[in-house]
Amino acid sequence: MTQQNQQQQQMQQAVQSAQQAQQAAQSAQQAAQSAQASANTQQLQQAQKAQQAQQQVQQAQQEVQQAQATAKSQQNNLQ
Repeated sequence: MTQQNQQQQQMQQAVQSAQQAQQAAQSAQQAAQSAQASANTQQLQQAQKAQQAQQQVQQAQQEVQQAQATAKSQQNNLQ
């Protein structure tokens, strides 16, 4: 495998992991929303769950940013 092919593959992997992290962020966001929706019934417990879900969202978003930064730097390497 030539070096360029290898770099292209690495970039694709970085893009894929960015997409996966994005999906994780979306599902965490949905979890946060449903937790908040049912928070009206069991307020304290659900509020804590919603908070946890929001933290997961933030973590997932950081992962997205890192994966995108990786993809970008690898794109720069390709050029």
